[in-house]
Amino acid sequence: HPSAMSSWQALGDPVADAVIQELLSRGQIDGLHSVLDAVQLNSDPIPECPPILKSYFETTEVLPDFANPDTLRYSQDIFSRYGLPMTLSLFCLVLPEGYAAPRPALALSFTRTMYDHTRRRLAETAQFLLDVVSPGAFEPEGRAIRSIQKVRLMHAAARFFVKRRPEWPASYGDPISQEDIAAVAGGFGSETIRGLEKLGIQLKEEEKEAYVHCWAVMSSMIGLQRELVARDFDDMDRCVQAYKRRQWGPSKEGKELTASLMQMVNRQLPPLLRGLPETYLYYLMGQEGAEILGVKRSRRSSLLRPFLGLNSFINMSQHRSRRLARIIRSLTLGILQGVMVREIGDKPVKFYMQPAIREAWQMAPIYRRFSRKGNLSAISVSVRKGKDDSKPGDRNRTESSQEVKLIDLSRTGAGLLVNPDCSIGTNGTSLLLEITRENVSIKVHAMICNERKESQSEMYQIGVEFDCPDPRTARIIQHWLDLEESQDLVQGTKAVANE
Repeated sequence: HPSAMSSWQALGDPVADAVIQELLSRGQIDGLHSVLDAVQLNSDPIPECPPILKSYFETTEVLPDFANPDTLRYSQDIFSRYGLPMTLSLFCLVLPEGYAAPRPALALSFTRTMYDHTRRRLAETAQFLLDVVSPGAFEPEGRAIRSIQKVRLMHAAARFFVKRRPEWPASYGDPISQEDIAAVAGGFGSETIRGLEKLGIQLKEEEKEAYVHCWAVMSSMIGLQRELVARDFDDMDRCVQAYKRRQWGPSKEGKELTASLMQMVNRQLPPLLRGLPETYLYYLMGQEGAEILGVKRSRRSSLLRPFLGLNSFINMSQHRSRRLARIIRSLTLGILQGVMVREIGDKPVKFYMQPAIREAWQMAPIYRRFSRKGNLSAISVSVRKGKDDSKPGDRNRTESSQEVKLIDLSRTGAGLLVNPDCSIGTNGTSLLLEITRENVSIKVHAMICNERKESQSEMYQIGVEFDCPDPRTARIIQHWLDLEESQDLVQGTKAVANE
């Protein structure tokens, strides 16, 4: 009931808030980022840090008493099977629903993060989703516990600064309040399941309860008071619907955030699919929610109908139209891969996806989007670390180039086969590639986004994502791909004729 939620709107997270306030009062807040970067896995030891921060990590790493390990593993299996449509719901339902509430939309607008670095913010949100529900997330080698602890501290820092802004109305209570945290947990949990249902994917009752259980555990560990932690799917669903009735409304900030989100998502897609994210948003949120965010129904909405009959975005053989399934899969993968590996300034956005998830989603190697594989032996590649910003004779010039073998190429990335002693770096390393065919040579900046050992060999496959190649470079790569495709067609015709 609205009257019952008023007190929760005025309450933040006392535990995390106390940590941030003490770090600020002692002038130790600058060292927080280095501590957060040092703890990635649940088993990572806490580095040297202020006592209050060390105590925070030690006391908040314990799972709540209602957490069931078997149910958590079941929820992770569900995500492995339905993670792609769940990710589509994240971009076209869960995040926009947050913008439909003026309070969180105003808080987000203060940071400018969603405007200036939309891709980075989305990568962080997608990373949090994967950290919490990937297989083994709460095990020692998982990332869920540390990721939840870090996000909890970031919420507290945002809460501290936002509510001191003169533009923040006192009647709004605390930003990222208890009520907001409960709604966010419901967005990742019950609302994502509602999104699946609208996309034609019906989970069993036990699957719904298992998936919601995972996000109930998350909500408890991220600071939600026990009274607001959902007991089951219906409980979480009622909480989300009550939040919509109480908080939803039009705002300038909500419309701007939605426009920025849709613009970024569309940039990751080929021209033919641009506009479909708005269509999905309109369908998943409904007319009321879409109009609050300034998204209007378009003629392209009728194009969505054929996609709704897909029972699975992963096993494409289940649908009679494989071409149709590839299009919808390309839509989701294009969005997801578009936010995975990018640099903001000189700092890479570190995006980690478990090999089991990549394999389940057919994303190994991760760099492939709309690439074509062929006989690429005519193309040679040399690689060296870092940017090509140094001048000849500079003592800080990067090391000499190393020759590697090209095994896959597209306009957005490439696959390389390298020796173990070829020290070109690990995930997140910036590279400069010089790609040559005959007398034509191009240079393109890239970043390593995937590495794995070649089966039955000591060689390693390295996947790299190009860092926004210029139009000329993209045209040359496309020309090379067209040449390879035409040669493959001629060779295939000769083989058939000989046979």
